[in-house]
Amino acid sequence: MEYYGIVLLKFVIGFVVVISHLNFSGKTQLSQMTPVDFIGNFVLGGIIGGVIYSDAIPMHQYIITLFIGVALISLLNWVSKHVWFFRSFTIGEPIPIIKDGKFLMENILRRRNKIDIINVASQLHSQGVHSFQEIRYAQIEPSGSLSVVCEGGKMPSIILMKDGRARLSELNGIEKDEEWLDNLLKESRIEREQVFIAEFWDGEITFILKDGKVKRNQH
Repeated sequence: MEYYGIVLLKFVIGFVVVISHLNFSGKTQLSQMTPVDFIGNFVLGGIIGGVIYSDAIPMHQYIITLFIGVALISLLNWVSKHVWFFRSFTIGEPIPIIKDGKFLMENILRRRNKIDIINVASQLHSQGVHSFQEIRYAQIEPSGSLSVVCEGGKMPSIILMKDGRARLSELNGIEKDEEWLDNLLKESRIEREQVFIAEFWDGEITFILKDGKVKRNQH
């Protein structure tokens, strides 16, 4: 009975650590998880599954190993949020596939391992879009979902800055550069370090500042 009691205790400890980590990170739904979270959770599951039936690893080492795994996942998630290159590598960026009604074949062919055009057509039909000919703009999100703007609709917003840093790929997407963005900041009398995010939508840029204030600039 002592053996089964220890197994149960190890299971409960592992369960509590994983659930606490998910609640602390705010990622309790599958749709919220990044590739780092998925791989990290597999690793934590492997630790729990590998140790739970073994008497060779002391309880304190098991707990310490779990906390090391949780700390590593949290660190990688923090890096993916604050380091653009790592984010683009682990999470990815939106992939435009149609713009102004024209297929962006360079994006489609360059990332053909990520884009299944037949699957894209199925997603369109599930959204009530009957033909590619109805589409003005479409992009595949990092989550794999499809964002579509039909003819007559407005283009989706674009986040040009986050935490004071320009997002160059997004600026390139609207054919602008950092100098243009800096000029808008000067016009609005805003310092880069004040900016939480800068959103471009319908010809207008909105700066959401870190103190919660909102400033708009029509370019």
